[in-house]
Amino acid sequence: MGGPAAHRRFCLCVLGTVGALFGSLLLYGFFFDPWQLFHQPWFRENVFINNARFQNAGLINSHDFDSAILGNSMAENFSAFEAGQKLGGRFVNLSMAGSLFSERQIVLEHLFRKKKKLRQLVISLDHMPTYPAGAYNQDMPPERFTFLYNHNPFDDFRLYFDIRLLRCWNFSKKKSCWDEIPGTARVKSLEELYQWFPYYVKAFGGVKAWCGWTKQSPPFKAFLDEIIRVADIVAQQGQKDIWTEKFLAECRNNSRSSFEQHLLSIVTAHPETEFLFFFPPYSRLWYAMQEQYYVSYYKSYQLFIEDVVRAAGNLPNVRIFGFDNQEFTADIANYKDQSHYHKDINAKLLRLMAEGRGLLRAENLDAYLQEIAGLAADYDLRAVAAELQSCMN
Repeated sequence: MGGPAAHRRFCLCVLGTVGALFGSLLLYGFFFDPWQLFHQPWFRENVFINNARFQNAGLINSHDFDSAILGNSMAENFSAFEAGQKLGGRFVNLSMAGSLFSERQIVLEHLFRKKKKLRQLVISLDHMPTYPAGAYNQDMPPERFTFLYNHNPFDDFRLYFDIRLLRCWNFSKKKSCWDEIPGTARVKSLEELYQWFPYYVKAFGGVKAWCGWTKQSPPFKAFLDEIIRVADIVAQQGQKDIWTEKFLAECRNNSRSSFEQHLLSIVTAHPETEFLFFFPPYSRLWYAMQEQYYVSYYKSYQLFIEDVVRAAGNLPNVRIFGFDNQEFTADIANYKDQSHYHKDINAKLLRLMAEGRGLLRAENLDAYLQEIAGLAADYDLRAVAAELQSCMN
């Protein structure tokens, strides 16, 4: 049996082996760095992983830009190159599908820590009245990714303690290498990193395209059935869907406090950066369903617009845009569902922003709200429902 010295040597040997393995893993993570958290690629092509909540940290840490786009799926199809052409600056699109304002605050705070100067930020103002300030998307719990955006760069290595990533040590082009890692795909271009177009291209084109898409998405058929149901109730002047005043007040408070806590606080802290906020222009069909039936939901949307403009519309570094009165919103051929518009609309929105069209201020706010309410009230729901009914039958 060995003595104390032998035991010490054994323990030191075990600790040294574990340390060497651990160090090798850290060295691998730093050198290969598939998410580009520490640097752009060395000795391999510049490709990305299209899980925005993780990849955005690498884009912010390792890439050079002075302007950004941040939203949810309504903003993912913006071209960063086109944004730079029309608005000026070097843009990157950091939009995260399904993101709430609380998640965007995390990204924005990290963005301002890492970049000495940010010229412009284009941010979508999505109406989500049932989420209170501080709420997160439960499909992606914040603890899974927020460590990438804190003040400590060393805990970023946690992302690389996934044995599945080791299989892709050479950034293999084999699709199976990345299929095992949920929510990831290998993308070569920053322009296409988070875009969902043209995957849904067959869903665009109007009623026939929508009917055809029900074969790809059974839940979408439920939405089309809901259009028919609501149109029938409206035609018969039936009971409207009205919330209680208490619930409406709660929704208004949720929307207002989420904007003020998660976005407005950043705006006021960074007067050197220009913020271009816009309300994503859902289809007029959807707003017609709200104005004509889901009355209180539409009212909460109008109150959200009003509260944002009153709170931030006069700040010198803020421009707020509303596009619900644009003609393209009346044509469902421009949409793959009630809200998600064609990539061409993203390009049009950039053009409108560059031209200063759709700008909302305190002095034109009431007229804008009255106009969009009138357009939604006059929209012929029954005609669309009849086409859908015929097509689906």
